[in-house]
Amino acid sequence: MTTGPLTAAESDGIDRRTLLKTVGGSALAVALAGCTELLEDGEDSLADADVPDEPIESGLQTFTEGAPSVLGVQAQYGAETAVRRINENDGIAGREMNLDVVEEGGAYLTNYQQFVDEGKDVTFGPISSSGHAEMVPEIEAQEVINVSTDGTVTTLYEEDFPDVTYSFRFQNHDVMEALAAVMQAVEVLGSDSIDTYAGINPNYAFGQDEMDLFSRGIEALTGAEEVYSGFPDLGTGDMSTHITEVNGEAPDIVFSSCWGGDATLLLEQGHANGMFDAVDLLVGPVLYGSANDLSEDLVDGPIYSGSRNFYWGEPSTDRWSPAADLVSEVEDEYGVVPTAHFMSGYGAVTAWATAAEKAVRLLGRWPEQEELATVLENHGFFTPAGYHTIGVDHQGYSNAHFGELTWSSDHDAAALADVNVFAAKNVSPPPGETSADWIGSW
Repeated sequence: MTTGPLTAAESDGIDRRTLLKTVGGSALAVALAGCTELLEDGEDSLADADVPDEPIESGLQTFTEGAPSVLGVQAQYGAETAVRRINENDGIAGREMNLDVVEEGGAYLTNYQQFVDEGKDVTFGPISSSGHAEMVPEIEAQEVINVSTDGTVTTLYEEDFPDVTYSFRFQNHDVMEALAAVMQAVEVLGSDSIDTYAGINPNYAFGQDEMDLFSRGIEALTGAEEVYSGFPDLGTGDMSTHITEVNGEAPDIVFSSCWGGDATLLLEQGHANGMFDAVDLLVGPVLYGSANDLSEDLVDGPIYSGSRNFYWGEPSTDRWSPAADLVSEVEDEYGVVPTAHFMSGYGAVTAWATAAEKAVRLLGRWPEQEELATVLENHGFFTPAGYHTIGVDHQGYSNAHFGELTWSSDHDAAALADVNVFAAKNVSPPPGETSADWIGSW
């Protein structure tokens, strides 16, 4: 197995010729990659394709209220930005796109069914892993494509639903960010210095899945022993009991997949109770998703965070300017810095839109749902985060990012320093192999 971070040049550095060749010169694909200035003359016409005149109707369910909205609203902004760029570039094969956004809450199935009843051409979301798992059988029964923005539990497509047609996921799944956290910890402390670890993770499918995968990975690479694992309820108001347990054990590493308001609370109570004096390192795959909710004092300490498949300073903008351009656009439009959860919404829409236009080019007409689902399998496309693929297993794959949590005075928001980029092949199993079996073979 090859592990370790890539340099920017190895990961996403790309020249104009390669980009245009990869996206097929499509104005839509280039625009969604954030590179409209690259397309000059020669755009081939879709004028002869048999495409309906009416707009494409789509629906997104995401968290717009409460503590989870720190992530959920970012996904909404991302989806809205992608739709805006689609419509500014003459739509998908000439069809404009409308997007309805609803609160995810606990109404995953009701929301999806309502979208289907309204005649939506495609649906996006949810954020929640439990909600995504609940929706998959209904998506397969209704036969209307859903591209989940997150819902990242690893076993969903590996074991629970290995043979689906209409259900897809854009974001990197849990094994990719849990193992990126393992490799980042080894990079910072060194494998010989890691003897013990602990975990504080949300008490539902996502938190349990991430802790299990981190445990498997860190034990395989270092032989470390787990000394504590606590699971506070999602949206809890108090983590001090778990922090006291961690302080008593003083492990080398604490792993936490807390997100949204839970991530902010963990950092607040961790500082208040001296956790960052008791441990050598905290690694959290999605802490940075709460970047716009964090204050400068909270990012102080040995704290490293993942940023799933997007961080705006990586790769270096002298090689790949679209990420920096997107930051400016989002700050002007919404007054926030975009995080990886912005890319959850942006990428889910982009995956479907670029596949739809590819299908029209192949068929000479608008595709049926099953035909579009076939094109989405093994579909590759660019966003400002770089290159992504949707595998034949319906999982999303792209580079994973991890860096030291710090503060940006320029953006007045939390940021990442010394970012490492981990290629998908180094943090996820080969096709046909489960993550548990793959890690067990190390």
